[in-house]
Amino acid sequence: MKIDLAEALKRFPLPEGVPDSALNKSEVTAFFGCSPTSVDNWIREGMPCVSEGTNGRAWEFRASQVYAWRQAQLAAEETRDSEAQAAIQAMRLALIGGKAGDSIRALSPRERKEIYEIELAHRRLMAESRQLIPRQEVAEGLDDLLSLFRDAVTGLADRLEREANLDARQVDCASQCGDELLYQLHKKVEDFFNSRPEEHRLKTDLFNQ
Repeated sequence: MKIDLAEALKRFPLPEGVPDSALNKSEVTAFFGCSPTSVDNWIREGMPCVSEGTNGRAWEFRASQVYAWRQAQLAAEETRDSEAQAAIQAMRLALIGGKAGDSIRALSPRERKEIYEIELAHRRLMAESRQLIPRQEVAEGLDDLLSLFRDAVTGLADRLEREANLDARQVDCASQCGDELLYQLHKKVEDFFNSRPEEHRLKTDLFNQ
């Protein structure tokens, strides 16, 4: 997917207070709270850089450029998903005699009822085959998994102090690293669900427990 960088920079400036710093690859990873593999994939997909890394020279990026490029990529993906869903809905209408581009509200009550019954049957089939998991099960599973992770991270510094005989400075450093990790995880989860439509968001106070 080709991103117009100049247009992306106008549309997606850095959030207020974020300096337009030079970043290396590991700093880009920390900047987005992602994995090194994700950064490598984005580079292959065309993420802009100031200079490419070679033997003895690190990659260099500009914060404003990588941020704008990534936001433009996410926006394009969302548009593509919306267009795909529109095509699916148009096909469903066509299958029962509607026209492409019609709103479901333009159909007769009988036709709308047929669509709802087909959709309900499809959802039941997916749920029975475990291809579709109820939202509450997903929320509970996430709460259990992330609670376990949060508790392990918050207790790690004390455990290292007891079992590895770390001094106060080392314990404080371990505690700060744990806090940063939890913050990045919190941000990733929050950003993911905030990007969903309001009715599809999962409500959780996991990180405030």
